[in-house]
Amino acid sequence: MDGKGRTPRWRQTEHERFARAVEGGPQPVGNDDLAEDLAIVELLRRMDVGPDAETRERMKQRVLTAPPPEKPLVLSSVRRVGARARLAVAAAAVLCLLTSLAGMSVLLSRDALPGDPLYGIKRTTESASLGLTFDDQDRALKHLEFAASRVTEMETLAERSSESSSQLTALNDLDADAVEGARQLITYATASDEKALPDLRDWALAQYMKVGTLRPRLPADAGAHADTTMWLLASIAQRAHDLAARAGCDAVTSGSSDSLGPLPAKDKCAAVVTDPNSSPGSRPSSLGPAPSGLPAPSGSVNPSVQPTQSVAPGTSTSPSAPGTSTPPSSGKPGITIPLPLPLPSISLPLLPGISFG
Repeated sequence: MDGKGRTPRWRQTEHERFARAVEGGPQPVGNDDLAEDLAIVELLRRMDVGPDAETRERMKQRVLTAPPPEKPLVLSSVRRVGARARLAVAAAAVLCLLTSLAGMSVLLSRDALPGDPLYGIKRTTESASLGLTFDDQDRALKHLEFAASRVTEMETLAERSSESSSQLTALNDLDADAVEGARQLITYATASDEKALPDLRDWALAQYMKVGTLRPRLPADAGAHADTTMWLLASIAQRAHDLAARAGCDAVTSGSSDSLGPLPAKDKCAAVVTDPNSSPGSRPSSLGPAPSGLPAPSGSVNPSVQPTQSVAPGTSTSPSAPGTSTPPSSGKPGITIPLPLPLPSISLPLLPGISFG
């Protein structure tokens, strides 16, 4: 192009001649540059042409008759490692699921009542907590705590007018925990710390009053069992009181035991002989009879026991049945167990060999 944007005449003439040659017109003679350009055009035209029909058919048959490709080789060790990894992941997922379900069940069972589907889980959780408690006093107090919880559950069941079977379940569990807790705490108190005996007596009296108040609202068969439970609680209170009353005696226990633990000594209370060289407050511990020849302190009497009257210390017998006569007390200190309802003649299955009425 010249400076005015026009193509020179000679260049335009060459373009026209090349176009005619490509379209199959007369070939120029004596123009080597144009001949080379036409040869390139011919090669480009041949590249656009595919294989003929025979070649295509031969290629098709080769593809169809070729053997299938071999599968890649997988090592057995790699396969086993993959299976183990998947199994470990699945086991971990199942374990997490079971842990979550167990935790949720324990959480929901806290307010379960006898007869509810989760009540068994609640009792299992309580047993597990006992297994993780290693101190003797703490284990005994846990039993008493569970027994008190059964009384609270009975009150809730009475408000809901639940079936008698639920009340009987609560009473059976109450009896079992009360006996076990009292036995362990009395054994611990007589061997280590006698200050726990008044607390046990107060606990038994409090539960006695609660069951006695609840007694008229119970069904007939549950009410009959409640009478036995009240008698058991009265026996625990009496045992703790008798042993606490002999805290200053040389012989606190008789050396024998029953379902509630050590029995109080029956002999007269002999004052403890204190070694002048011993530290203050220390005294010898004896489970045998008190030595003779020592004066008996005031307050050591041994009358028979009746739940509806004042009970004097020093006795090893359980409360006597209502309606029996009791010799008058000599004015010694004792406890009073109010009995809201007359109790029938019963046998206490938890205390072998002891019957009332």
